[in-house]
Amino acid sequence: MTAATSTSDLAEHNVTGVDFNDRQHLRYTGLPLIDIHAHVLQTRPTDPANGPPSGTGPGASLDQAALMLEVAQEFSIGRTYSMCYPDDITPLRERFGARLGFNGSIMKKPDEPDDAAYRTLDRFLELGVEIIKFWSAPRGRERGLLVDAPWRIEAARRARAAGVRVVMVHVGDPDVWFRKTYTDTAKFGTKPDQYVGFERMLQMFPDMTWIGAHMGGDPEHADHLEALLERYPHLYYDTSATKWQVREVSGHREAIRSLVCRHPQRFLFGSDLVTRHGLPREHYVSRYWCQRILWESSWEGRSPIADGDYTPGPDGLPTPPLRGLYLPEDVLKQVYHTNASRILANSAQNKA
Repeated sequence: MTAATSTSDLAEHNVTGVDFNDRQHLRYTGLPLIDIHAHVLQTRPTDPANGPPSGTGPGASLDQAALMLEVAQEFSIGRTYSMCYPDDITPLRERFGARLGFNGSIMKKPDEPDDAAYRTLDRFLELGVEIIKFWSAPRGRERGLLVDAPWRIEAARRARAAGVRVVMVHVGDPDVWFRKTYTDTAKFGTKPDQYVGFERMLQMFPDMTWIGAHMGGDPEHADHLEALLERYPHLYYDTSATKWQVREVSGHREAIRSLVCRHPQRFLFGSDLVTRHGLPREHYVSRYWCQRILWESSWEGRSPIADGDYTPGPDGLPTPPLRGLYLPEDVLKQVYHTNASRILANSAQNKA
């Protein structure tokens, strides 16, 4: 594997010049992976250059969705669960069939009545989503996007009554953001504050499966993640947010490896990849490559992905180390496929 001597002219997806075609370290060859956390959407030429698709405007295209899923298949991902706009679900389903499942994000604006959230939920339920999502990052607190806001409690009740028994929650953000971005604790709360409402929901809905996105929002603290797993048997974590996981899981490799190996039935593979207009194929390749290298190999080197949250050390290297965990084969099978298959099959039985 070769590295470039200069990073100044390389794209964000490969600032180290890694050869993504070198996949000898990808040792897992079992059941197809299930990506439980992704954002496959229609894209448009008018979409923001560095943000998610807008969901409106002329020129809607499924080209990026096709490209992303083509790369996913190349990395043995057989099914991807997408968070997208309700209007995207039908064209995506018609084009890609069983390769996609859907997760409905339940949101509303601060000045909207609670019924706005319930209408969104109803639309997603009509479209057959298998999961609902509560985005509750600290930067959403002032907009009322608390995980245990009354309208979200009611949305969970209504989803449960309709047979949807899986809820994904984005509840935390990286420690570095609390040091740099969320310094106003009166506005954003502390990192431990984020979990108070989350635990309340876990206690209120023990008959639903809860997925803590992005390694529960706390890959920096394996002891906290384990304490939650031990208190709440219906809680799982996904591995999504590649830059974040590469940086922090690599930095806490032994603690996270031990945690996953002690609780192999409680982790799910996720990428958090987002289709965007004009993205090159290698952008998608880089995220899948890094995720699989991280969990199944013993590879060590620099992350190829530009990471604005990483502060270079004395060596001055611009990206964090990527240090593979080399999870055992039986653990990988559960993380990559079996766990997601099981919880979604159980949810489908309740819905039937």
